[in-house]
Amino acid sequence: MKKILISAAAISLISACSDNGADADGDGKITVEEVAREMNEVTLEAGEWENTVEMIDVKIDGMPEGAPAGMLDSIKGRTTTSKSCITPEQAENPGAEFFAAQEKTSCEVKKFDMNGGAISSEMSCSNIDAPGKMNIAMDGQYGPSSYDMTMSMKGGAAGMEMSMTAKSSGKRIGDCPAG
Repeated sequence: MKKILISAAAISLISACSDNGADADGDGKITVEEVAREMNEVTLEAGEWENTVEMIDVKIDGMPEGAPAGMLDSIKGRTTTSKSCITPEQAENPGAEFFAAQEKTSCEVKKFDMNGGAISSEMSCSNIDAPGKMNIAMDGQYGPSSYDMTMSMKGGAAGMEMSMTAKSSGKRIGDCPAG
């Protein structure tokens, strides 16, 4: 589950502006290349970033017998904070990170629209440490030194259906540590 949230947050953090969405050629399909091209138009500030993900809600229907009691309640409200360093090279070419994420997952971008500092996107992903496909929707705001968004994830397989809602935020907190 942590990989799902981190992948979604990374994709969101390194996104860019668009007046008409990412479908640059107008063919009705948003390719990885079109998303990366949009991402490379964003202006990020290089430096150390603090990223926080808070689990707002988790529901799993069809959990297997023997699942620990209270497992879902222990996930709700959990906050994970991490720090990462964005180099000047990464800030200039944020689309490269999106390609790296695509090598490990298989995502179909259904909607990718950014305008005036707002983001709204939808994708369907598999191979992200979750059973079946996960449909991920993100809505929020972004800028060169911060982002704040809500992510909703739904999917399942083999009789299990899962839905999660999380808030993700990040901000530049200073220069990268030496070394």
